[in-house]
Amino acid sequence: MSHLITVLCCLAAFVMFQMLRQRKIRRACRHITEALDNNDYTFRLSSGGILFLDKPMIGTFNTLLQHIGRKRQEIEVQSWEKLTRILTHEIMNGIAPVISLTDVFMSDRAVASSPIYEGIKAIHDTSTGLMEFVDSYRKFTSLQDSHPEQFSVQELLESVCHLSGVPSDISLNLVCDMHHGEVYADRNLFRQMIVNIVKNAVEAFAPADGSGGRIKGAMIQMYAYQYGASPLRIRISNNGSPIPDHIRQDIFIPFFSTKKKGSGIGLALCRQIMTQSGGTINLLPAGANGWVTSFIIEMPFAGKKKK
Repeated sequence: MSHLITVLCCLAAFVMFQMLRQRKIRRACRHITEALDNNDYTFRLSSGGILFLDKPMIGTFNTLLQHIGRKRQEIEVQSWEKLTRILTHEIMNGIAPVISLTDVFMSDRAVASSPIYEGIKAIHDTSTGLMEFVDSYRKFTSLQDSHPEQFSVQELLESVCHLSGVPSDISLNLVCDMHHGEVYADRNLFRQMIVNIVKNAVEAFAPADGSGGRIKGAMIQMYAYQYGASPLRIRISNNGSPIPDHIRQDIFIPFFSTKKKGSGIGLALCRQIMTQSGGTINLLPAGANGWVTSFIIEMPFAGKKKK
């Protein structure tokens, strides 16, 4: 009888153990689903409170989230590239004849001395301006050829700090916590991406009312960290004006800008560079890590530094 009780106790303990595991797995799946529904591809499951046997599964879930986020960005960039290429091609083909015809009319003496000259000139100038405007966006679909190499992220970030041109009344702080800290990418494109994000951070300190001056206590932090064979991450944060909630999902869309003189190309190019480099760039939730705005860059681990 005692043996039967022991067996039943063991069976009950095993059932309870499995029920506990299933509950934690369902909770993890629910968190992942919520993150995907909210387009939050920066979300990572915590291994805290997870049974030792299930930690590899949590790591697999996180790797899957990262892979989904990277593939989503690749598809988005390819779609915008294709659309932009088609639009610029069609618009430029339609405008070119207008410019040529107005050139011909404006060179005619009879037209030059007539009242319609100013109207034709206005059409010519507007068409030329539109052609230049459209041509400026072609750089989004004609990113320079990548020449990847293995380089130290810390050295690159230090060079950005020295040459970024950040105003003296803004504190720019660099923190590196990496064992090796190397990535395999195009050094120049990677540097340009970092400079673009820092430039956006500087602009975030301008008062929203356009009154001039600068928000007091302006700070920008570049925090690079990487442990073991995990992805190398760079978080660029600032405590300037927040990005409004209703546009947070749109900031990486080409040509989208809230600035009066903004082109809407900067962040779209940053995502294109990261896609080409095999990494990702995302906007973290507002207030993450105590900062108003934070961008997170993830790059695959590039191995130990070559000697």
